[in-house]
Amino acid sequence: MKTIFVFLSMITLGFLFNACENEQNDDEPKERKVEYTDEAEDLYHYEAFSLKPYEIDALIYLPDATANIGAATDPKVEHEEDGYQWDVYVGQNFHMHIEDWGEEDALKAHLEELKDQSSIYEVEFLEKEDNFVYYKSTLNMEEGNNNVGVDHVTFHVVAQHTIDGINYIFRTNKDGHPKPITDYMAKSVKSVKPIEDPA
Repeated sequence: MKTIFVFLSMITLGFLFNACENEQNDDEPKERKVEYTDEAEDLYHYEAFSLKPYEIDALIYLPDATANIGAATDPKVEHEEDGYQWDVYVGQNFHMHIEDWGEEDALKAHLEELKDQSSIYEVEFLEKEDNFVYYKSTLNMEEGNNNVGVDHVTFHVVAQHTIDGINYIFRTNKDGHPKPITDYMAKSVKSVKPIEDPA
């Protein structure tokens, strides 16, 4: 009998302790923990932007106001309806160019163009993957040409994505960018994902 009484007392105490603990937790401010996947952490200073209104069924992550590159304004896209080229601006410093290459390998064509310009520019690849390149371009200076104070180094990224069977090239504008801006753009051009229609 004593054993049953002790057992019932312990169960009752357990319920009381649990109720008090729950009551105490309800009074405390609830702290929400947000867990990021590696990709989300990598894109912390970015915001998803749909290219669907501009005739590309894809999302791209573009730098937001926290990126500290002068991107406090909303992205602006310049594109002629049914055209094959797009220019994406995020603030004054970030200018990305997109082209529709149909079934042609746009990245291969770009790399061949770089080889053709090797007498004008020295190209150093900083990162090279199947569908992505990041490179530094330095203008070859002629002997005796000393333009002191002129910056002859630019950074460029190029990525190819196939969306709805069409090869699109996403890249820095032809003039390139300083490295900090290009670092942000590298993540943007890699982040492109097709928008899948719900089944």
